[in-house]
Amino acid sequence: MRYVDVILPLAVPGSFTYELAQEMVAVLPGMRVAVPFGRGRKLYSGLVQRIHAERPPYRTIRKVLSVLDVAPVVLPEQLGLWDRMAEHYLCTLGEVMIAALPSHLSLSSETRLVAGPAVATDVPGEGRTVLLLQALEDRHVVTLQQAGELLGLKDPLPAIKRLMERGALILEEQLKEDWKPRMATYVRLAQEARSEAVLHTWFDRLERAPKQLGMLMRYVELSRCLASDPKEVERAKLVHASQATTAVLKQLVDKGLFELYQREVGSPDPETGQKAMPRLSPAQTEALEGIRKCFEKQDVVLLRGVTSSGKTELYTTLIEECLNTGLQVLYLLPEIALTTQIIGRLRDRFGDRIAVFHSRMSQNDRTALWMRCLGKDPPAIVVGARSALFLPYKGLGLIVVDEEHDTSYKQHDPAPRYNARDMAVLLGDLHGAKVLLGSATPSMESQHNARSGKYGHVELLVRFGDVRLPVITRVDLRDATKRKRMRGHFTSTLIDAIQEALDRREQVIIFQNRRGYVPVWQCETCSWVPECDQCDVSLTYHKLQHQLRCHYCGKHYAPPTHCASCGGPRLRMLGFGTEKIEEEINEFFPNAKVARMDQDTTRGRHALERILTAFGQGGVDILVGTQMVTKGLDFDHVSTVGILNADKLMRFPDFRAHERAFQLMAQVAGRSGRRKNAGSVIIQAQDVGHPILELVVRHDVDGMYDREIEHRRAHGYPPFTRLVQLTLKHRHEEQVAATASALAEALRSELGEEVLGPEIPAVSRVRDKHLRRLLIKIGRKRHHTEKAFLRDTIDRVFGDPAHSRVQLVTDVDPM
Repeated sequence: MRYVDVILPLAVPGSFTYELAQEMVAVLPGMRVAVPFGRGRKLYSGLVQRIHAERPPYRTIRKVLSVLDVAPVVLPEQLGLWDRMAEHYLCTLGEVMIAALPSHLSLSSETRLVAGPAVATDVPGEGRTVLLLQALEDRHVVTLQQAGELLGLKDPLPAIKRLMERGALILEEQLKEDWKPRMATYVRLAQEARSEAVLHTWFDRLERAPKQLGMLMRYVELSRCLASDPKEVERAKLVHASQATTAVLKQLVDKGLFELYQREVGSPDPETGQKAMPRLSPAQTEALEGIRKCFEKQDVVLLRGVTSSGKTELYTTLIEECLNTGLQVLYLLPEIALTTQIIGRLRDRFGDRIAVFHSRMSQNDRTALWMRCLGKDPPAIVVGARSALFLPYKGLGLIVVDEEHDTSYKQHDPAPRYNARDMAVLLGDLHGAKVLLGSATPSMESQHNARSGKYGHVELLVRFGDVRLPVITRVDLRDATKRKRMRGHFTSTLIDAIQEALDRREQVIIFQNRRGYVPVWQCETCSWVPECDQCDVSLTYHKLQHQLRCHYCGKHYAPPTHCASCGGPRLRMLGFGTEKIEEEINEFFPNAKVARMDQDTTRGRHALERILTAFGQGGVDILVGTQMVTKGLDFDHVSTVGILNADKLMRFPDFRAHERAFQLMAQVAGRSGRRKNAGSVIIQAQDVGHPILELVVRHDVDGMYDREIEHRRAHGYPPFTRLVQLTLKHRHEEQVAATASALAEALRSELGEEVLGPEIPAVSRVRDKHLRRLLIKIGRKRHHTEKAFLRDTIDRVFGDPAHSRVQLVTDVDPM
């Protein structure tokens, strides 16, 4: 008798053993099977982890009801990654499976049912079951959704499970290996219209057809085309921007002005061709040789390159070398939507050998790319955000982690709460691949690994073209206020710098790391502040929607007209966010074109792309934003950057606050002066003498590391220890407090003073649940033993009925 250990897409520990029927001979690890689970007789699509002949010590063993695949959909290296991830991040294999697999690889409404080996007449007809069996005889195939309609059930799985056990039904999941990419229609100038003279005649010819003339003008605006070098525009975008119809576009095609063609979404324009590799500077060549030498001895290398030093060109050179050996490349980016420029460069260099993968893709597209990776012609290069780690790679040779310091690599909710940078190193080890970590401001952990010899270490400290690093000026807000040199939240120094940049027709970035209009409304009489009724946090005012919003649960309220405590009518606004800054800039510079880039303005599917495209094409003079503006933006004409309130960044109550503040300010400063002249950065702060600001002004990454590492060593924080943060949640404060105390006491029996808390966090209630938090320091040399103790203790405490209803969130290596 054969048995299989099956991973189920549930937050339950371990895997579960099922019996294989004798006819199920072609079952391999990584294939999906339909199995029953739980008292509710639910049916799940599980994943085979192991096949063996060891009968488990249960009285009854449930059977695998159906095999859903003819070949594995998950490869051995992926199963190894899942296992290591679940062990390290103290989560279940089921939670990793949910995060890793596209939802279309689970049982869905389109899963097919076919008639089983039992004759329909041998299965007793029970009510509407006869309709389903008759439909199978007539149609041969029925989907789960159709089965539910025939049975008159919202959840037909329990009934289907009973029929499968009787042999009347078989689940059949058909995954298409012939991957079909999503196509889009594009517009470009016809061959006969590709000259300045001919294009001018078209403007004259269309004078009496205003809609057609308007579409031509929108095409020129969107493509920024030269007649001799026409650029394409997606048809849907052109029609939308022209406020016209496809009929107008068809008229212009029929007249011979435009031509239409289809190609895969995201693939390069076939007329552009692949660009040759640019010539590297002497500094780049030296750094490239350094990386190659390090890879001879070590599998992981940290490349520290100042902003605009040309790190991407080193990546592309190494990628090409890897592809020449026949191996695949994974290129990780912190946020795919903010790095369209890099993807464009890679497509220019490598053409259709690139595939893009991230969590914003539709489930159809994610499943299609997954199956393409398993097929005969997998993509040579995968560019993606952190979820791209989970794809099935057949021969991975190189992993590039760009901007390795970025906190976006950390998954916060739901579990597994993994760091993609660390898992990339693990994935490289499983595949025998090289891993290159790159950043202008590397994380403390990566720098420590490089300096201790665990990683190779290469530096590129010269900007490409010998462009000087930006000149950074600190402006004292207290002094400016005293001397009445403030307009709104801008010092006269920053206003003058912005005006000078606009006069030179250059662009400006303003960084304010808080969205909304103002963070606090307050009664002038009694100081009452409106708070969320579900969370222990004040509400942020958003002027555009005229709403008070909770940034923790998303609930919104109408702004109050009087104080809810004393009834007073005088309410004032305190603080400022990006929305208020945008308003002030429009007031100070009425002729400038201003855009705002934060979570509120980038919610739409193409909203962020539109903002970045407008800024890159010169359609925006001043860009206001949160930390989004610090990531991966490379624009030729940005000469001035303003940081409005540096103190808020440095005074956050977290041991990583200074590291993050330095990284954010250094990164946003690096957006300026990237091509010709040195840029200008104005930092407004109350405490202009703060040591972190001094390090930012000097672009001193080494000084920052030396200062911070001694604090970390003295107080036992990473990189010298690992942290595990336990957050407990419950609707009743007494219950969560009691469970937190019991858990802390149990942990201290072995870990002693390494257990900090329980404490009430700054935001003590979210979504109507009270919170308590524990922080555990785990020694790196004994972390396996201590994590095993931690897991066992958690299971023991929460196995007690007195504590079982309290929700626990476990976060290993919290950011």
